[in-house]
Amino acid sequence: MRRWSYTALAWVLALTLCAPSVALAATQAQLKARLDQLNKQSAAAGERYSKAYWALDETDVKLARTNRRIKSTRKALSAARKLLNEHANAIYRRDELDLLVFLVGSSTFEELVTRADYLGRIGKSDAKVISRVENLSTRLLAQRDELKAQRVGRAKDAKHLRAERDRLQGRLKSTAAEYRRIRAQLDAQRAGGRLPAGVRAVAGPNGMVFPVAGSHYYSDTWGASRSGGRRRHQGTDIMAQRGTPVVAVLSGRIRASNNGLGGKCLWVTADNGWSFYYAHLDRQIVKSGRVRAGQVIGTVGSTGNAQGGSPHLHFQIHPGGGAPVNPYPYLTAME
Repeated sequence: MRRWSYTALAWVLALTLCAPSVALAATQAQLKARLDQLNKQSAAAGERYSKAYWALDETDVKLARTNRRIKSTRKALSAARKLLNEHANAIYRRDELDLLVFLVGSSTFEELVTRADYLGRIGKSDAKVISRVENLSTRLLAQRDELKAQRVGRAKDAKHLRAERDRLQGRLKSTAAEYRRIRAQLDAQRAGGRLPAGVRAVAGPNGMVFPVAGSHYYSDTWGASRSGGRRRHQGTDIMAQRGTPVVAVLSGRIRASNNGLGGKCLWVTADNGWSFYYAHLDRQIVKSGRVRAGQVIGTVGSTGNAQGGSPHLHFQIHPGGGAPVNPYPYLTAME
């Protein structure tokens, strides 16, 4: 009887010790599910913004194409008018007497016919030049009308984009406070109760820290056409409010750079040799030296060619410091 009591007591103690771990796991799952719900609330607005952004991009490509055609037409028209002027000046300089002398001066009938045919050909050549000038002028007017219509369309697209941008930012703002609160709880539990000093966020299931520490939206746009097919998207755009903290994905060394495309950028070269590229930042908080995983290194912005659009982080992953790979599956495993 006493032996049975000891056995029962041992089972009770074992279940008691295991209970916190089970509860903790359930709590983390619940917190993660709530974060996913908050991010999904921004998804519809994010998708509408993306459609509006690329509609405007397509319009810009059409505008650029039309401008190139107008430039080519103007060049051809200028050359045709120059040739026509040269012919007109030549005709003006030779009067009817000159033409008569030219014809009468023929020594034989065959030569007379030849000279008359020559003058006829000059007339036909002038007629072709005149026709070309008329055709090019008509084409130029049509292209200018097309350009005018495209500019009106672009203004509408730009207005629609601004509306969708503001709607997306409003949605992200509405979930920001709750997102921070729940994320802080989740990070504290993942860190065992307390975050290390100087760290804003902790690693997710794949051992990497999600690069944006705040409410956000992103989708898989790897390889998507950009600028009318002139380039391909080699990263993931993570939409967030301007000023949202950006953190180091892994520990390593950091360096800052600036360029017209990415604006204010940061490169983190992790201790494992992988490189991470952060672009369109509003601020570069850490520009050199070592950084820890989860340390704040900058803030989300819209610098570079993202000016006027919704603030976001353009994020790239370069395994082993080589060519970029699709960040999307890595990002989903970081959350």
